Amino acid sequence: IDDFSRMPVVEFLRLFWDKTRSPYLQDLAAAGRPLSGHYIYSMQLNIKNYYSKTAFAQIPMRDLRFRHIDSLFRDLRKSKQRSTLESIRRTIQKPCSWLAERGVIEKINFAGMILPMENSKERGILTLDEFQRILDIEAEGPWTDQNRKLHVETRSRDRLPGGAHNEDPTPVGWREKLIVALMGLTGMRLGEARALQWQDVDFQNGLIHICRNYIDADGLKEPKARSRRTVPLSAALEPLLLEARKIAQTAGAAGPENFVILNAANFAKPVAVTTAKRAWDRVLKAIGISDEEKKQRNLTIHGLRHFYATRLVDAGLTPLEAAKMTGHRTLAMLGRYSDHLQTETVKKSREILDTLKRNESNEGE
Repeated sequence: IDDFSRMPVVEFLRLFWDKTRSPYLQDLAAAGRPLSGHYIYSMQLNIKNYYSKTAFAQIPMRDLRFRHIDSLFRDLRKSKQRSTLESIRRTIQKPCSWLAERGVIEKINFAGMILPMENSKERGILTLDEFQRILDIEAEGPWTDQNRKLHVETRSRDRLPGGAHNEDPTPVGWREKLIVALMGLTGMRLGEARALQWQDVDFQNGLIHICRNYIDADGLKEPKARSRRTVPLSAALEPLLLEARKIAQTAGAAGPENFVILNAANFAKPVAVTTAKRAWDRVLKAIGISDEEKKQRNLTIHGLRHFYATRLVDAGLTPLEAAKMTGHRTLAMLGRYSDHLQTETVKKSREILDTLKRNESNEGE
């Protein structure tokens, strides 16, 4: 371990955040407290993007001082937000404290580091009318090519002559509409929606069980903050899922462990994050929200979770009841003291969400 003191800063950081070589990460794993692959990857990116390019990258760890690190952060805070700076700080603070606790290097006091105030913009949410317009979109279904191969992705538009660009927005495909509707009508996080399998959808009892999360660096895992939960399958969402199951059956991907939102390239994998975010952009454009308005209102796909929670509370659920439906981490601890409310809460939230109907159901009234 004394050899670590002689390693160049950047080399030690790479070792420290490499789970195949790091005694710190290996000890955490052995203790049953492993860090997520996503978190470790973010530390590795910080090393690549920031620490490998610093003036102190090649000095030995034993010669590293606070002034070196502070000089880097004086430059970074001119262009980086506080949350980014905190991630960059954690990348080096933990390795330094780990070595200092073992008497390998002198302790570095990070208390003198000055970070800017958080200037985060409040996340915007869709209005009820906007979300209703999303439910009313006539989405394009799957298609079959000349070789009779089924394609679940949105069909590419023909190229215009002379390199001209299509002025009309790209049509919304059935998967894209389903992603947005699913998140907005269940409060799922994106990783939870990606991880949803057919065995989690209970059409008979009108329930959806949220019991998995998917992160590319980690694969399938427990939902964030251990927030397993059951939410109602609303009247607005049910026909979309029934149609999705028919498509999955046609594609041979409707087994219990198949993912509800199909990955067009590989049915054995969840839909890609880029596909989900592209779906969000296309759906917004389809209801008349431009890129400029989206940016101005700070509309992100995660805002669908806030739409769900806000809709439930505004319509009559208590914050505690809504927290049971969303698995919100700040109220999750309170939920365990009132588990007897679960059946009533599911029923009440279903009644609220069922006010969101598709136009087809209203036309017969």
